[in-house]
Amino acid sequence: MALSKAMSIAASSLGLGLALSAILSICSTAQALAADETTSTNQADSADDQQPVKAVNEKILPLIIDAYNDLNKGEAAKAVKTLNKALTIDPDSITARRYLAFALVQSNSYVQSLSQMQKLSKITPMNAFDWYVFGEAYAGAGAPGHSLSCYQQALAISPGYHAARGGAVKALVKQGQFGKAMELVDKGSAFATDKVVKKYYESLRQGVLDAELYQKVAARLGSNQGISQEQMEEQASKPVLINPSMSEGDN
Repeated sequence: MALSKAMSIAASSLGLGLALSAILSICSTAQALAADETTSTNQADSADDQQPVKAVNEKILPLIIDAYNDLNKGEAAKAVKTLNKALTIDPDSITARRYLAFALVQSNSYVQSLSQMQKLSKITPMNAFDWYVFGEAYAGAGAPGHSLSCYQQALAISPGYHAARGGAVKALVKQGQFGKAMELVDKGSAFATDKVVKKYYESLRQGVLDAELYQKVAARLGSNQGISQEQMEEQASKPVLINPSMSEGDN
């Protein structure tokens, strides 16, 4: 009976995540897109070693904007094709490769996304969004330890990066570290001022409790009674459905 109740609560939490992803657009503005390349380059600058700012190739900017619009409409596969086309024109584009990696995550092509992120890390310092995407790719590829490290890197750069904190919570739950997961939820709640964000953390909190309940019930009943170990792990690692840019001015 307790297991049935937990499953019902988990379904409600997942519904809230879907609502959040619909409310929060994946796109900011075309200007923000164009600024990505210069932002990444500037992160590598220091007082003693100024590097030239690399502007976005004007030939591929329309393609990148089209890809952003496709992602906003949930057409990740189409965005992947568009961004691959952009990279055939300018293989050195930081922006195109960055968002190709994200589009691949959205397409559940996690290994391919990891490959793009590894290439990206060799040509530009990683920003908070990059570490978030890296974390999502590792999570999808079944490496929660690596994903957690990436989310932590994102949070070190941007403590108010809610999507990265949600990913870290998910990774900790996957590893059965429910106490640490709840600590992260509490820390994120302290950053939250927006009502939607607060509701998101309430959903995360319930998700941690649900996953812990699954583990306890599974341990008590045994894998051949009720929920199996595989089912428990699947429930614990449900994706955090939240906009990747979700923060309150910190990333």
